[in-house]
Amino acid sequence: MQDTSGKLIAVIGTTGQQGGSVLGALQAKGQFKLRALTRDPDKHRNLAEEVVAADLNRPETLEAAFKAAHGVFLVTNFWETARNELKQATAAVRAAKEADVKHFIWSTLPNVEKRSAAASSTFPTLPARPRLIRSSREAGFTNHTFVIAPFYYQNLVGPLAPQKQVDGSVGWALPLDPNVRCVHIGDITELGNIVAEHLHTRMR
Repeated sequence: MQDTSGKLIAVIGTTGQQGGSVLGALQAKGQFKLRALTRDPDKHRNLAEEVVAADLNRPETLEAAFKAAHGVFLVTNFWETARNELKQATAAVRAAKEADVKHFIWSTLPNVEKRSAAASSTFPTLPARPRLIRSSREAGFTNHTFVIAPFYYQNLVGPLAPQKQVDGSVGWALPLDPNVRCVHIGDITELGNIVAEHLHTRMR
């Protein structure tokens, strides 16, 4: 088995749930050098052995962030005010390619244009993601991987905690098909385990 201990993985979004999950899982495996990327490294020095400033809205910060990295995990910030996921992801793909990153991993979503015209119009940034998947493939990384995170259980005790309903009760109101009553939901920490194991497997 190939020794992976010298390989550096740069993780974007390490103060959030997805990036934090990936960083934690990689730390638990102990097989890679890790670089935590955050917009404010001075506040988060304890995240990893190396903490570097990176801002997807400032592409000039990504050169140093990705330098000498074997792999990059990317998650764009959907919730950010005045977000532009198209520009964020395009900048990350370009910077990773220029840094000669070998394995590019991106947390993305299904093609909503194919699934629902309503979803496409409600979330106008989402149709850009299939185009970015194509550009990631065409960039020519040695390995590229796309992961799709579910709705997190953790959301239900965080930003989407129970709210007071019209009848005075406390609960959740979700737009579900009454004939299906199904939500794609899971523990976000599992995403980190999946990414960590996948990186390990690809290094064999």
